[in-house]
Amino acid sequence: MTPSRSVDLSDLPAVDGHCHPLLSDPWALEPEGFLSLFTEGRAEEMPRHVPHTGYFRRAIRDLARRLDTDATVEAVLQRRRQLGAEAACRTLTESRVAALLVDTGHPPEAMLLAVMRLALPCVIHEVFRIETCAQSLLPKGLAYEEFLPIFREELRAGARRSVAFKSVIAYRSGLAIRAWTPDEAARAYQGALARVQAGGSARLTEKPLLDTLVEVALDVCRETGRPLQIHTGFGDPDIDLLQANPLLLRPVLEDPRWAHVRIVALHMAYPYFREAAFMAAAWPQFYVDLSLALPFLGPGAVPPLVEMLWLAPSSKLLYGSDLGGLPELFALSADWGRAILGEALGSLVERGEITADEGRQIGCQILVENATALYGLSG
Repeated sequence: MTPSRSVDLSDLPAVDGHCHPLLSDPWALEPEGFLSLFTEGRAEEMPRHVPHTGYFRRAIRDLARRLDTDATVEAVLQRRRQLGAEAACRTLTESRVAALLVDTGHPPEAMLLAVMRLALPCVIHEVFRIETCAQSLLPKGLAYEEFLPIFREELRAGARRSVAFKSVIAYRSGLAIRAWTPDEAARAYQGALARVQAGGSARLTEKPLLDTLVEVALDVCRETGRPLQIHTGFGDPDIDLLQANPLLLRPVLEDPRWAHVRIVALHMAYPYFREAAFMAAAWPQFYVDLSLALPFLGPGAVPPLVEMLWLAPSSKLLYGSDLGGLPELFALSADWGRAILGEALGSLVERGEITADEGRQIGCQILVENATALYGLSG
């Protein structure tokens, strides 16, 4: 089959609308840790399978080409250490990465944003994860009546230094968010607090509490104008994929209280990309981020993108990587994202559905303009 003619987007800047911090020391990396960057599986279980994925094969080949070395893990890591931090960070300039929107909620031990801002040649914006904020308050042992207003104030403070909020409620209790009575939420909070005080995990899983936290976050989003990014679709093994379908968010979108809160479904909502595209076409406040899907699906992302580009307004789709750890990964993802998006747009040009100029304008929207407008980015 002859490939479609691509729309050339290679000269356009990219705003990475959802990604994660660098490792605390991205250059002191052992092979197993390197392999774990290319899987959503558990680090202790998946590394031996990673070299057999298309994502890793492409990444190691492209890294080796950039570094002028052999396409092996050992050669790439050795060459990275030889060239040092400056060369690695320069890849973002070479790949025209203009800005990173960094979810600081994961991983827990990572490079601070202040250090990233000194190290990287692009603008760094924070995305504030609400569950991490709530969990940080549990060791204080607050009564629920104290906890909830303090949580609200922490979100307001977070809004002042970030461009968006983020929720991972899909991982914890699912996207079927509903209202709970104060007593139900308080009992759930007491259960979480008792677990932490007994030496257990601070990871919140109590649905009445988590749903209530999202409602508070939506309220703060309404106050501050910050969008709310929500994990949807695939992820690591903790996800119950059936509960990560963005259609479950319909009650939130239909609630008049949140009618003007911009909600960003992360990760193309894959495999629910059709549902996400429909929702972007039906609700003005609903947007779709393409992170995780673009690097992980590779050329397999082209058919879903073609469908989404036809159904969803192009003003509602946003480029992102969901990557982190190494600066070069932001650069590689930007290059891959442009190529995949260009191929999807090229297929529409070839069919006569859009012109080449329209394809390039759509590409510019998705790569940089939509994020700049949605998040109010100014450098």
